[in-house]
Amino acid sequence: MWPIKRSAHTQFEQLMSPNLKKLYRLAYRLTGQQHEAEDLVQDVMVKLYPRLDEMQKIEKLSPWLARVLYRQFIDKLRRDQRSPVDLIIDESSFYETKSDNGQQPSEVTESEILQKKIDYALTHLNDDQRILIMLHDVEGYNLEEIQQIQDVPLGTLKSRLNRARSKLREILKEVEPFAAYERVKEVRGL
Repeated sequence: MWPIKRSAHTQFEQLMSPNLKKLYRLAYRLTGQQHEAEDLVQDVMVKLYPRLDEMQKIEKLSPWLARVLYRQFIDKLRRDQRSPVDLIIDESSFYETKSDNGQQPSEVTESEILQKKIDYALTHLNDDQRILIMLHDVEGYNLEEIQQIQDVPLGTLKSRLNRARSKLREILKEVEPFAAYERVKEVRGL
């Protein structure tokens, strides 16, 4: 009996290993917290382990896993909303900033400022808009894959993505009302 379990364990590990980083990144983008993301990925792994035979038959495993993770996240959100306990959520950052990539200090500073503005704008989108932006624009899922993940018609996704991007631009304009060249003109008195 032990060799069979070990074999199943090995097969599960071989299926999941190439997808773990992407699943964790998606979980982190959805939750915004490291420990929440780790818990979410672990919950998905526990849920999927008994479904090894089904997973082996899936042609494109990555979008399917993302769909399972997304649904697990939504279920957790719904449970938490019904909970009488209010949890404090740290919305400080959805991204990890990396500054050592060969850029000049001014470029790094500008990049960090832009990242903080985007973080701020993302926290002011509703959950559906933020998730859609993160799946498509940050994680790189195409609309067909997101359609599988969220089980939403393609046309609806396109219009939602357009509205989410418009809202994001609107929020960013509120954060930065003037373009860089307009600020320079203003300072120089032009």
